[in-house]
Amino acid sequence: MTEKLIFISCGQQTSKERKLGASVKKLVDSTSGYKAYFAEYVQSLDALAKNIFDGLRMCSGLISFLHERGLVTSQGNEEWGYRSSVWVNQEIAILAYRKQFEGIDIPILVFKDEKVRLEGAMTSLIVNPLPIVSESEILKQVELWLKDSEFPLNSPARDDRFLPKWQKLSSPSRKVIAALLDEGGTNVKESVIKACLREKYGLEKNEAGQAVRKARVEFNNTDLVKLVHNIHTGEEMSINPTWQWHIAREAKNP
Repeated sequence: MTEKLIFISCGQQTSKERKLGASVKKLVDSTSGYKAYFAEYVQSLDALAKNIFDGLRMCSGLISFLHERGLVTSQGNEEWGYRSSVWVNQEIAILAYRKQFEGIDIPILVFKDEKVRLEGAMTSLIVNPLPIVSESEILKQVELWLKDSEFPLNSPARDDRFLPKWQKLSSPSRKVIAALLDEGGTNVKESVIKACLREKYGLEKNEAGQAVRKARVEFNNTDLVKLVHNIHTGEEMSINPTWQWHIAREAKNP
């Protein structure tokens, strides 16, 4: 059974915060079907991209803690309120973008210090934060959330597996993928893809037909696109969901 990855976004400035994050990770890891990702501090952008960004891209859910990080005042020395961790806010915003990009619902469980004032993207995102209370109560909330939520399958797909597949595709096949995405990406008739290749990408009728025929062979060899035989309405193509994120990124420049 594939374990669903739960990203834990928790402060680590104090021993209490680190202990809380570790306890939540232990609970998630001990729950059948789930695996926790608890990001540790990183010291370079490369490490950040490899660890935190990959975790956010592949997770099926997120547990976040908005710990208090100090009082903010205006230039006139008026109190604005207490701010939470910038990192945590950014991680929630990144996951919100991913939800929009992929068109899927990724459950989020957020706990907030009572002093913290929501700001930026957090004011428009529906997070409904719960109060940060005792560790035992938080763990009960996490346990219920894991039990009651419906999590999408996270993809184990990584760049080191995708890129060799993508590099095997010819330029016409990449245009076919771009046209497939333009038409929705799922159960698209080959006749519709050919029309898109002519109308948007400037291929002649014969070129569009040849591109689709060549793409079928290359898609069989790479499994990036699923070929569906429909005896009633014609052949269809669908983006393989495993590689959807990668394909959408690369297909911007077919």
